[in-house]
Amino acid sequence: MTTETPQQRIMRLQYAADAVIMHKTSDSFKNLIENNKNLFCGFRIIYSTDALEEKFSHSSLKKIEQHCPTLKKYFYGTGLLFYSEKLYEEIKAKGRIEISLDYSLSFDSNVAEKFRIWERGGSLDKDEKRFEGLVRFIKEGEGQGFNFDYSFFIIENLIDSMKLENHRPFNTIRALKRFDYLEYEKEFFDVRNPRFYESKECSGQRAIRTLHAFHSSSEVKGFLNRRMALYLILLKAIILKEQKNLCLSKKIELLIEFSLDALGAFAKTEIYFAWKLLKHGKSFRFFDPVAQLGKKSLQKIKGMSWDLFAIRYQETLASKSNVGDFYVPFFASFDSRFVELAKACPIRAVIIDDIGKRVITIYLDECEFMVDLSKAISPELNHRLQDPCEKIKRMSRKPTTADLKIKADELELALDKYC
Repeated sequence: MTTETPQQRIMRLQYAADAVIMHKTSDSFKNLIENNKNLFCGFRIIYSTDALEEKFSHSSLKKIEQHCPTLKKYFYGTGLLFYSEKLYEEIKAKGRIEISLDYSLSFDSNVAEKFRIWERGGSLDKDEKRFEGLVRFIKEGEGQGFNFDYSFFIIENLIDSMKLENHRPFNTIRALKRFDYLEYEKEFFDVRNPRFYESKECSGQRAIRTLHAFHSSSEVKGFLNRRMALYLILLKAIILKEQKNLCLSKKIELLIEFSLDALGAFAKTEIYFAWKLLKHGKSFRFFDPVAQLGKKSLQKIKGMSWDLFAIRYQETLASKSNVGDFYVPFFASFDSRFVELAKACPIRAVIIDDIGKRVITIYLDECEFMVDLSKAISPELNHRLQDPCEKIKRMSRKPTTADLKIKADELELALDKYC
């Protein structure tokens, strides 16, 4: 067998994604795997469906959400099916196997800060019952408890945590650290009187070390730039939305050109979010904040960009499971944003290439998106996308944080006239 080059592997990963996109949701997961075994070789797949198949070990998303309504799933279906080459061979040999899953839970800022209020003895008011349910689920969920990951909260609040007068992010992270040492017994736990094995001072020291690690991490700075790139695409899309004389195809074409010029790349997932807004924005409450632009719109758009980036961030986590064969992400939120976000951007599958360190997320309506992309891409734009020399030029001028900030300032100024 000939050795596969990195370029060939990237192309095969894209062909594998295309196979999932073209596979009818009514058709079986088994047929998808059997018909594309060569394409899927060496990749792992998490596949969402409403029709679970016993042959492929599965997880019931519906059951988990019923157990803890505060949790929001990222996948569209009621359950998940899993594939890897190694596991598939075991399934064929044994008939059925157990797959080790790494369930993990991320918090939005609203939930994370409830831990701060609770740990210091404050009142949770109307959220007390939901918060207690969340704590019990983290400690007991799926038989052995849920891992919880608050790195997204730290990234979202990283800039604010650098401000000397703002103690909120530090105190929140300290409270989350201390939660690791909660005294918990199912029968005797009293949410109004939490007790911890660790002092606030020790938790604070660990919080300081964590913040220092995040502040000095080049990977985290990369996440902030990726969020800024998403924010730029969203801003541009909202400006284009207000230009009533342009058809959808022209708006998408201009958006792709903007992505190439401002980001030095074809930001497909970010453009997918923008397409969803431009074509279907009126159908989903998630986009209500930009239906009518006003003085508070800019702040709302920044919040929406972080909500959308929460999905992008799961791609990174999905490839980093340290416990199981697969990582299954959930998000905890006390508001309806993430329910609406899941409806607006339903995820059908995730394909993970561990060797190439790439993850592709496939949305339920990706086929419709691809058709609209093909209509929008003119021959001239297609040449820019495909020309090797153009690609090399784009890769060599990757925008810096300062470049992205300048572009954001320009777009915010352009948006102002529509507010």
